[in-house]
Amino acid sequence: MSSLAAQVILHPKLSQSLAVLATTIGRDKAYRLIQYLSRLIAWSLLRRGNVEAAARWEGLKNGLATGRKVMRLFRPAEFLQSAMNLAQKPITNLRGPAQIAQLAQIGRQIGYAGFFTNDMIVWLGQVRFLKLDKVQLERFQRLTFKFWLSGIIFSLISSSASIVKLRGDSRRFALNAEISRRESNEKGPDERMREESERRERGRALLAQRQTLLSQLIIDSCDVWIPATGLGFTNVNDGVLGALGTITSYMSLQTQWRKHAAAGVRKSI
Repeated sequence: MSSLAAQVILHPKLSQSLAVLATTIGRDKAYRLIQYLSRLIAWSLLRRGNVEAAARWEGLKNGLATGRKVMRLFRPAEFLQSAMNLAQKPITNLRGPAQIAQLAQIGRQIGYAGFFTNDMIVWLGQVRFLKLDKVQLERFQRLTFKFWLSGIIFSLISSSASIVKLRGDSRRFALNAEISRRESNEKGPDERMREESERRERGRALLAQRQTLLSQLIIDSCDVWIPATGLGFTNVNDGVLGALGTITSYMSLQTQWRKHAAAGVRKSI
């Protein structure tokens, strides 16, 4: 029994899970997953008439939502800094989709900075640190949803433009690779192997970038319904919102998992 317990406790997957949860963003994504799953379960139980059980899951959802607000108190500065760094990069040197992607990415950072700022104000009002009445709290909550929605829309624009740019880069890469292969007959075997290795590495990098952009596009396409419903632009029930939030939380958590897995591989090398 002790041997089995040691194997479970010392298992590499558990160690990786603890490494993910040791980071603020890892814990936030894990809590978000449970929060939206609780929202889905509470909605399902309420539909079946099980009010008492639904109240328990609703309480868990609300508790996690409040806890996540505390973890995000200083995130506005992070997004404002990112926006400033992006704004300092020369945009005039970019053309077409690349320029649109960078401008939209600046808008995304500003949108999320506004979202987390208003979210912080709402939390400070809820804990009675700021003297805000119900009307003021509702106004800041609505501003939170507006900034969140604008951030997601800018993110969708940025991801779409980046995918268009990446498609052009991939075509140029494929053309250059074909030309290089035709000219490689005049080169030595070592140089041909080196160039082929570089092409494969570049191809893998383009594929990884494409997968990242598509993943972000899916996440934003699902998440956009949450603030849109909060603002009354759409009428999506809690069950659908809970399911969408659970899916995007799981995808984000997977991203953090892969990052830590890749970091572990680099350390072992």
